Amino acid sequence: MHRLFLLLYSMLFYGLVSCSGAGKSNETVKAVEKTDSCKLDSKNTYEVYIPKRANANQKLPLVVIIDSHGSGKFALGKFKQAANQFSAVLIASNLVKNGFEGYKEAIRTLIEDVHQKYPIGETVFMTGFSGGARMALGYALAHHQNGLILCGALANPDQIKALHCPVISISGMDDFNFMETAQYLFQEQSTPDNLKIELTSASHSWPDSPILANAFGFLRLSCQTADIPSLPKPLLKIYCQNQQSRIDSLSHQGDFLKAVLVARNMSSTAPFNNDPAFASTCNVLKTNPSYISQLNRLEKCLNFEISARQPYLEAFQTKDTLWWRNEIRTSEEKIKTEQDSYTRDTYRRIKGFWGIASYSLCKQAIKEQNPEALNKILSIYRMLEPENPDMFYFSSFTYLWSGNNGTTLSLLKKAIEAGFSDRSQLKKDFPESITSKL
Repeated sequence: MHRLFLLLYSMLFYGLVSCSGAGKSNETVKAVEKTDSCKLDSKNTYEVYIPKRANANQKLPLVVIIDSHGSGKFALGKFKQAANQFSAVLIASNLVKNGFEGYKEAIRTLIEDVHQKYPIGETVFMTGFSGGARMALGYALAHHQNGLILCGALANPDQIKALHCPVISISGMDDFNFMETAQYLFQEQSTPDNLKIELTSASHSWPDSPILANAFGFLRLSCQTADIPSLPKPLLKIYCQNQQSRIDSLSHQGDFLKAVLVARNMSSTAPFNNDPAFASTCNVLKTNPSYISQLNRLEKCLNFEISARQPYLEAFQTKDTLWWRNEIRTSEEKIKTEQDSYTRDTYRRIKGFWGIASYSLCKQAIKEQNPEALNKILSIYRMLEPENPDMFYFSSFTYLWSGNNGTTLSLLKKAIEAGFSDRSQLKKDFPESITSKL
């Protein structure tokens, strides 16, 4: 009887141990990549990437990615290196894009849906490019985030201070929106403490994956929250060593402006500033005559650009095609032959400004159904960006208004072949008799 009791007890004990371990696994969980949609709104679709993790119960921080064109898959691909290196779940919206009026509600619905489905904690980072950066900023001003990476667009000091989280600005020095970041390069004392700046030569586009991984690593390693596991200490050491190597490399190349910004970011943020070498390096670099010279050259170029923008806007209405052809040719020649990189970037920014002005003025003419104004702007837009998908798209409206459906359809096909992908906007703008043939 006693032996029977021991046998039953043993079976019960091992059964309880087995049950208590149910659902737990020490096996590595493979990476997941998929497309999903919100339960509350099936049109609110998004791309998902979950990196390989130690076990199924491990919760990771969330990174919400907003692309200006709603190209979720493309934008998500830019951040996979970051997710693999620093352990985070990526979510990239396919719905939210430039001109999407209900973006705040759509993002909120997206984040709530993700929390119900995927292994994430309460730590949320947001990032966006261009108009996507502005929407990420707008959402973050109303909903607390643990950090932002804003690419190709920035905000005023009051907005940045109001975020109460680290904000990394990644800006191409030849980007037409560079002016929004450049203001902080000359006003260090009045720059918000939570703003960190990285400069690239990426023009107006998503930065490369290594740059984004570096920026996210900065946020992840400096973020102190209780709901996500701390990253291994050796990873912090490696990250700091890599940043010191970047500073040394940039200095050796003579790019003191970028080197100072990396050193400043590291020396002003815990836990990186535990190493006093970053502050020391930053102070030494700022006294270098080459750094001072670069700041002065940049300021001169920016003042020239500021003084030129308003006259160029007026020239869209007052100057003819021949004048614009000469102006565009002169600018392109400067970009090809100018030896000074700051001057070269200035002309790239001016040309980019012409492009975005053409885009905006075309949209205004279409809204007003003004074919004369539209054709005038398009004559400039075609010279500036002859393969631009938006240019082809806008060109189709004058033919639509005149009843020439054949040419309208031909131009829309060219727009799609060149990269135009906003099918929902196309269906709003054109009748089904045309869209059904695309």
